[in-house]
Amino acid sequence: MTARRVDVGVALALSLLIAFAGFALLGGVMRDVEGEIVLGLLGHDSRVSIVGDHAFQVLPSGQQAFRASLTPYCSALIPVLALAAIALCVLRGNPLRRTAAFVVAGLVVVLGNVLRIAASLWVGREAGPGSLVLFHDWVGTFFALLYTLVGFFLMLYLILPSATARIPRAARVSDVL
Repeated sequence: MTARRVDVGVALALSLLIAFAGFALLGGVMRDVEGEIVLGLLGHDSRVSIVGDHAFQVLPSGQQAFRASLTPYCSALIPVLALAAIALCVLRGNPLRRTAAFVVAGLVVVLGNVLRIAASLWVGREAGPGSLVLFHDWVGTFFALLYTLVGFFLMLYLILPSATARIPRAARVSDVL
C-alpha cells in the first residue's frame, strides 16, 4: 500500500468520525441554539414559540395553530461538519488559517440556516402551514444550497493563496546535481 493511499484512508476515516461523532454529540445543542436565534429574529412574539424538544408552535392569523419541527436535518450542523472535515482532512496549509477560514464559513452557514428557518416560520405565521411547507421545500432548499456554497467558496478563498502570491517552484533535477 502506498503512502498516498494511507493518507487518503486516514483522511476518509477522520472525516467520517467528525461527521458521525459531531452529529451525535452536537445535534441537540445546535438545534437549541438555532431555535433561540430564530425566536430572537422573529421578535419573541406570542405567535411563534418553542414547545417541547425542538418544535415551534405557530399561531397564524385567522387559521389553526400548528407545530413545525426543527429536525436534526433542518439544522446547519451537517454542512458545518462537512466544512470541518474538508478544512481538517482535505485542504492543506497553515492550521491557524484553515481554522479561521472554517469558522468564518461555518458562521455564514449557520446564519444562512437561521434566516431560512425564520423565513419559513414567518411565511407559516402569516399564511398558514401550507405556505410554510411550500416555502420550506422550494425556496428554503435553494437558499440552503446557496448559503452552503457561499460558505464553502469563502473558506476556499480565505485558505488558498492569492493569484499574486509568490509560490516557490520545485527544484529541478539539474539544479540539484
